[in-house]
Amino acid sequence: MQLVIFTIVFFIVIGGVGMYFGNRRVDPSIAKQRWIKYVAYILITTGIVLSIWFRLFSIVAIVIVLAGYYELVRVPNNKRYSLALILFTIIAAGFLFYSIQFNRKFQFFIYLQILAFDAFSQVTGQFIGKTLLAPKISPSKTLEGLIGGICFCILSSLLTSNWMSISIITAIIFGLVTSIFGFAGDMLASYYKRVAGIKDYSNLLPGQGGFLDRFDSFMMSAFCYSIIYLIVSNALPA
Repeated sequence: MQLVIFTIVFFIVIGGVGMYFGNRRVDPSIAKQRWIKYVAYILITTGIVLSIWFRLFSIVAIVIVLAGYYELVRVPNNKRYSLALILFTIIAAGFLFYSIQFNRKFQFFIYLQILAFDAFSQVTGQFIGKTLLAPKISPSKTLEGLIGGICFCILSSLLTSNWMSISIITAIIFGLVTSIFGFAGDMLASYYKRVAGIKDYSNLLPGQGGFLDRFDSFMMSAFCYSIIYLIVSNALPA
C-alpha cells in the first residue's frame, strides 16, 4: 500500500512541475484556471483514494453515476439524447459492478493508471503538444499528449507490478488496456458535448467540466474490466 501512495504522490509532484513549466508560456488567466483545475484534481484524487482505502468506493461510485445522470438530463435535448442515456446506463452498470466486485488492491491498481493517464495526457499536451488528434471533437487533445498519457499509464502499472504479483508483460498489457479505454471514454464524453453544443457538463466540480468530464476515463476503463471479468472470470483478481 505504501508503494501505491508513494507512486501517487510522485506523479502528483511530477505533474505539478510539468504544469509549472507549461504555464510559463500561456496567459496568466489561463495558467490560473489550470492551477485551479490541478488543485481540484488533487482533492478529488484524495477523496477517491480514501474511499477505496476505507472500502466506501461503491458508495462514491453511486454518487458519481447519479451526478452523471443529473448532468445528462441538464443537457439540451438533441437527436442523440436517448442514445446517450442508454450508453451511459450501460457504462455506469459496468462501473458499479467494478466498484462492488473487485477487491481494494485491484481498484487501487487501475485507479493509479487512470490518474497517470489523465494527468500526463494533459501535462504532456500542454508542454509539448502540437499535433491535434480530433479538433472537431476535442480541440485541446494532441497526439503528443496521448502518447505521454499512455507511457505514464504503462509506467504506473510497471511500478506496481510486484505489488500486484504480475509479470512485466502483463503489467504492460494492463497499462495499454487502461489507457486505450480511458482515452475512448474521454473522447466519447467530449464528442457528446460537441453534439449537444455545450462547453461543460456542469460546474459541480471546480475547473473539471463536471462529473462526466472528470470520471469519463475511469468509468470506461472500469466498464472494460467488468466485461473482461464477466467473460473470463479467472483472468482478473476479484
